[in-house]
Amino acid sequence: MYISKSYFCLPFLTLLVIKIQSKDQNLISSCVDSDLKCSLWASQGECQSNAMWMMANCRRSCQSCQGGDRAWKLRQHLAQTYTNSSTNATRVVNVESVRLNHVEMDEVKQMVKVFGRMVFSWNDSKVSWDKDQWGISWLNFYWVQIFTPQLVQINGPANNPGTITSKVLAANYTGQVYMWTDFNFAVPYNFVYTEYPNDYQKVCFKFDDKRYFSVRFTVSPELNNKQHAELTEVHISGWTVENLSVTDSKYVISILGDWKRDPFDIETNNCELCIGLRRNAVYYYSEIMLPALVTTLLSVSSVLFQLSYTQNGILAFSILSQILSLILLNTRMPTYTSTTPEIVIYAGFNLSATAILFIGSLVLRKLSLSTNRVPPPHRLTIFCDFIDRIIPINGKETDSSSTSEYSRMAHSFNILLYAIATFAYIIAITAVFII
Repeated sequence: MYISKSYFCLPFLTLLVIKIQSKDQNLISSCVDSDLKCSLWASQGECQSNAMWMMANCRRSCQSCQGGDRAWKLRQHLAQTYTNSSTNATRVVNVESVRLNHVEMDEVKQMVKVFGRMVFSWNDSKVSWDKDQWGISWLNFYWVQIFTPQLVQINGPANNPGTITSKVLAANYTGQVYMWTDFNFAVPYNFVYTEYPNDYQKVCFKFDDKRYFSVRFTVSPELNNKQHAELTEVHISGWTVENLSVTDSKYVISILGDWKRDPFDIETNNCELCIGLRRNAVYYYSEIMLPALVTTLLSVSSVLFQLSYTQNGILAFSILSQILSLILLNTRMPTYTSTTPEIVIYAGFNLSATAILFIGSLVLRKLSLSTNRVPPPHRLTIFCDFIDRIIPINGKETDSSSTSEYSRMAHSFNILLYAIATFAYIIAITAVFII
């Protein structure tokens, strides 16, 4: 009984296998080159420059066998029925996702380049089809007869404009078209070195359609929420990409009231890609910040040695250390800067303040060793007593002689000078390193 059933099913299984094999053979037989030179033409880039003819006649060399004959029949049907006539209506193109691959920062030429991929989508009812009739849900295109945005960068340099090349163009049966593009943007950028070497730079690249005012760009919610923004694999030397944003088209035309003054001042509807980068300053604390703070501490703490040779020696050593740190800072600084970095301003302030303290200590030490028998003015003596009561670190004992009075006055003015310098240091450190 079981043997008869198995023999009964065997012919049907054989027919099914033969049918599947015949379909595979038909698919393989249709994926052939119609010319022996197809492989040569494909190696020369003809699959991209002459896509329509090459994709149809050199399917194997151009790797255009996806979908089989039904896909090619559907492409031919859409090509025959598609009309490129325009109703002057503005098309809405949505920016779906952005992926950054590489960023180049040229601080000598003040130029920033970015390489990556963007995905655009728009609705075109002229490329919709019946999914049940054709049996195809998605279709990739190999010709440019349907509408596609002709994207260009509008803020790039004249000698090196950015390029946007379309890689893949596909649509589903509803008429929703997707375009994958590789972009290479370059823009002149004035680097701001105020917070160098921990500086943050925001660079923006503007792009638009060649046919001004014919396309309005919008940004998908997923891209606004950074869900479709890929930054994890971006390659960049010396910098870190912290942020990426794509700004919607303003879609505003603004013309000056006096058009005779500037008749070309028209703001086109464009889309803007902005990236935020921060410098990888791994040496910031060890080579720049710590030397500045240590020399500051040496300069301020030298007051504890009260007009002795030790105080002058500490101040001289602090000045020498600051000069050496400035030499190191100069090697780290960029060649051209439009703004003065705050760390350089603080280094200059630190060196100037230490020099003033050093010269002041020499003058006050000379005053403390004065042998003048004329006593100092009584008002200065009262003022020095007031300083000693507020800042009681003067180790000079009170003596009734005029020589001792000049010494006490010199020590008191030394304390006052250091108090003023300490207050100025607090303000400078707060402004540069904290705020």
